[in-house]
Amino acid sequence: MKTNFILTLLILSVLYACKKNDDAIPNVAVNEYIDLNLPSYSGLNAVNNWIYYPAGARGLIIFRKSTVEFLAYERTCTFDPNTTGSIVTIDSTGYTAKDNICGSKFSIFDGSIINGPAARPLKQYKTEYQISNNRLHIYN
Repeated sequence: MKTNFILTLLILSVLYACKKNDDAIPNVAVNEYIDLNLPSYSGLNAVNNWIYYPAGARGLIIFRKSTVEFLAYERTCTFDPNTTGSIVTIDSTGYTAKDNICGSKFSIFDGSIINGPAARPLKQYKTEYQISNNRLHIYN
């Protein structure tokens, strides 16, 4: 009896561990260098400004948090990444990202959830600001 119970638990744990994560945002390689001296990226030359950038799975939101700190988020909503058209956009306040399909809202300051149904924050990419040449490196 005890052996059957342990065997059942072992089988269930293996099956659970092998379960495919259908809600995962596609892992897309990102290795972008942005020259902030170019006119098309002038929006990032002021603190608390943002732009959309064509990289990642469905695009990025790049936000300048301070004079030396940038944040880059995936635009794919974490609630149901497989939903067609599920793209996060910045709302009229400029400080909240929202998915118009599921209604999830996220803070642009840290990617955290403001309002669900999303249970995970926005996917964030690493950033490195190169002050000497005013370039931003975004990567994973």
